[in-house]
Amino acid sequence: MVGIVIALHLFGVIFWLGSLLMITRWLAMVPDEVGIAKERFIVASERMFRVGGNIGAASALGFGILLILMEPSVLRQGWLHAKLLLVVILLFYHARLYRRIVSLADAPASASRKEFMTMHAVVSLVLLAILLLVAIRPF
Repeated sequence: MVGIVIALHLFGVIFWLGSLLMITRWLAMVPDEVGIAKERFIVASERMFRVGGNIGAASALGFGILLILMEPSVLRQGWLHAKLLLVVILLFYHARLYRRIVSLADAPASASRKEFMTMHAVVSLVLLAILLLVAIRPF
């Protein structure tokens, strides 16, 4: 049973973070576009956020909590504390990205390539850090 829950947790993580990475990449292209193309990137980002971002985040968090409930002794391991801190950072970026998508719908000219590429890089680095923590379990 644990193996199935781990697989579902990983699917949620991939769905969530893959969505965030795609959205930040799309939004980084908004400043270079004009007219309807600019609006389409914003609308596509909003839809991807609602479907991929939110559903992926909910499933990753839900199955992650279920894993902890199935094996509560893992809470004594330091690597998990570090991982949970990184998940909180991802949740912060998740909320921040949503606010930016909403604000871009009203003011598409406020998009900055540098801002979204920075978000893309941060999400990538946090993902890498989480993968290393889970694989190595250093603490």
